[in-house]
Formats: sequence, structure tokens, C-alpha cells
Amino acid sequence: MNANLNSLGGWVAKPELSPRELECLGWVSQGKSSTDIGTILGLSARTIDSYLEKAASKLGVRTRIEAVAIGVRRGLIEVD
Repeated sequence: MNANLNSLGGWVAKPELSPRELECLGWVSQGKSSTDIGTILGLSARTIDSYLEKAASKLGVRTRIEAVAIGVRRGLIEVD
């Protein structure tokens, strides 16, 4: 089962983030901008924004910072 127990004791689906979405969130957690991440990955800033928007949507949040916080809390990404 691909699910987690929430704080109320109910099961919630664990979102399936793509490897690229996780990679972008990891770079955001390191303080990188979309332009920086695009340069690192050889992609446009708009493409990076798209990956981050999809990740945030899958995690049920609106901003990239919220997505990073949820990702860390759920163990989807690690921060140093």
C-alpha cells in the first residue's frame, strides 16, 4: 500500500512525485532559484517552474516552500 497514516489516524495516499519533481524540490531546499536549477539541469526556468507546480499540486499545497516542507516531513526529500 502506498499510503501514510495522518495525524488523525486515517490513511492518506502518498503522492507519486516524479524523479525530476523530487530533484527540483531538493534543489529548492538548498535555496536555488528556478533559473539556478535550470542551469544545473540544462532546462529552462519555466520547465523547472512546471515541475515544481506539479509537485506542489500533488502534495496539496500552493507554494514551492510548502512543497519542500511537506516533502521533508513525509521523507520524500532530505535536507542537509
